[in-house]
Amino acid sequence: MIDRETLERKFGSDSVKFTRGPGGFVCIEVANAAATAKISTYAAHLFDYTPAGERPVLWMSGSSWFEAGKPMRGGVPICWPWFGPGAREELPAHGFARLSQWEVRAVESFENGTVTRVVLGLTPEQVAKPELVAFAFDLECEFWIGRSLTVALTMKNCSAAPVVVTDALHTYFAVKEAEAVRVRGLDQVGYEDRVVGAPVVLGHVQQGDIRIDREVDRIYHSTGAVEIYDPGFNRTIRVEKSGSAATVVWNPWIRKSHAMPDFGDEEYHSMLCIEAANASVDARTVFPGEKRRISQTVTVL
Repeated sequence: MIDRETLERKFGSDSVKFTRGPGGFVCIEVANAAATAKISTYAAHLFDYTPAGERPVLWMSGSSWFEAGKPMRGGVPICWPWFGPGAREELPAHGFARLSQWEVRAVESFENGTVTRVVLGLTPEQVAKPELVAFAFDLECEFWIGRSLTVALTMKNCSAAPVVVTDALHTYFAVKEAEAVRVRGLDQVGYEDRVVGAPVVLGHVQQGDIRIDREVDRIYHSTGAVEIYDPGFNRTIRVEKSGSAATVVWNPWIRKSHAMPDFGDEEYHSMLCIEAANASVDARTVFPGEKRRISQTVTVL
């Protein structure tokens, strides 16, 4: 188990505290002049971000697991080195980064205490199940916490051969009522419909704003920004990204919510996932010694 006291002595400050969070995992609690945030060192999982004077931006399920070897439901799970189902049935969905204990590499303050940077790292030796690791790597996740939130994931291929990777910053946003939300910025963008049983997967083109009135599981092939207009909370959240060729939009709706043990039956009303991703046909080839970065910046307008 990570020594919380050692981390507190090395990295703690007036605006950064190391506590024991849900599940007993070490939690990095940030409270600077512009925002508060909570990050679990298990899974490098950001599960709270609240700008000063605003409602919480991220959503967490009341039924989420907080157990080693299981993913948390909500916040910003890190999907890496694959997004979606594994290539074999025994491989965990969305990779092993969200099932691993990360190390704290840096905590810094900028702009007169209004921005805090937290850096967590992962190497093959820290992966709980070594059999899941297919190549040597160094993975680093940066959190820039201020009036805006930036999450950036950087991988380095430390092996001698090219590797193919898919990834995502699987961000769950808190909304008042998903049915009333509009997602803007993807009009006329092509997408894949990944809902199980969808009659046609490829070849769709978005017409107008996205409305949530059924199960939605789509991979939009877009590098642009999107906005979540939420009339219930009277706010618009802008999501910008880089190093990402796809935007995933997901809401499980009724049937899938009832089928997931770590998701409340009625919680689909209060959440919406908008994810910076490289998925499906947008998989990335990373050459030996090469670094690749994906990032997402979230701002309440």
